[in-house]
Amino acid sequence: MHGDSVNRSIREKLHADLRALSTAVAGCRSCPGGGKGIAGAGDAGADLFLLAGMPGPGAAAGNPWGNWRGQLLAKVCGEWGWDAEGAYFSTALRCRLPKVTRREVRRCAPFLADEIFLVGPRLVVVSGKVAAVALREALGGEIPDNPRAGDTCSLYATTFLFELDVARVEKEKDAAETFWHILRRVEEILAVRAAP
Repeated sequence: MHGDSVNRSIREKLHADLRALSTAVAGCRSCPGGGKGIAGAGDAGADLFLLAGMPGPGAAAGNPWGNWRGQLLAKVCGEWGWDAEGAYFSTALRCRLPKVTRREVRRCAPFLADEIFLVGPRLVVVSGKVAAVALREALGGEIPDNPRAGDTCSLYATTFLFELDVARVEKEKDAAETFWHILRRVEEILAVRAAP
């Protein structure tokens, strides 16, 4: 019984910390997109963390991927039969910017580091170059400098799967095929990570 109480207290603290992070993101005024930041959405303890480079079209509080989220869930849940209910969706940059510079990536990196540590996922799918660069800025040199789509690395108890940019799925047929092919590995990686 005592263990349940401790676990509940830890989860409540993690959720409070994620809410505080969301407030900090929304209140950030550090870049040209200041005041329009969108934090990640999902639960602390999610096994799967999906990371895009910046908020998607139609992004809003509670849905940083916007239309991309619906497209991804339609495929993996509707067509493939996955249960992605507990997935956490986030972006490396918290505002949509017309031009991305290393400076903006560095400004958002602490938000990303905090979010990954609070969520504690077993697998992070890193979608695109901006997300990969931001991840390296957030977590340091253990993350590869120029990962290719399909590469993986591990840091602590988390595996990182590098993926093509989700923004390319609607625009480029070949990129879409590669994206979905790599994403199919999620179940396999999570199953291996769950094995005793």
